[in-house]
Amino acid sequence: MKKKVVYFLIFIVIAIFQLSFIPVIFEKKAVADAVLMAILAWSILDGFFAFLAWAIFFGLFYDIISYSVIGTHALIFLVVVYFVSFFSRRFSVEMKGFGTILFLLFILVATLASNATIATIFVWKMQNFHGFWQSFGSLKTVMIQLVYNTFLFLILFMLIRKIKQFFAIEV
Repeated sequence: MKKKVVYFLIFIVIAIFQLSFIPVIFEKKAVADAVLMAILAWSILDGFFAFLAWAIFFGLFYDIISYSVIGTHALIFLVVVYFVSFFSRRFSVEMKGFGTILFLLFILVATLASNATIATIFVWKMQNFHGFWQSFGSLKTVMIQLVYNTFLFLILFMLIRKIKQFFAIEV
């Protein structure tokens, strides 16, 4: 029960930070995605089976509070959690050596998958494929977003790990 309350409170704080504070600080088009980076950090720390239900719940909850199409972020979070699971079973995922490269790969794939999914849903609603690349973002915008997401991921990864240690939450 303690794990559920702590995880939910952490998610609420990060979602409020994402929806109210981050858009004011960062550029309009290259907004960092704190919620996605928190999901990525949790999936690395907890593993696929321990975090799968949380990813679905957080995705649906985030869709509701951000006025997104229901299921958009749940789909994005599931892709991220599965991708992390696929590689974490095969390689050592630590903050040293090859694990650092894996973290950067996870951030890259999570950011691109999120942008592609949101752009696809936007195009689907507009019934016109011409807006896909505008909605996805330019190369410069995506690169800036990757830098922002990398810093956010590192901060959130350390923060979530420390909170789990403080509350003695194990998988």
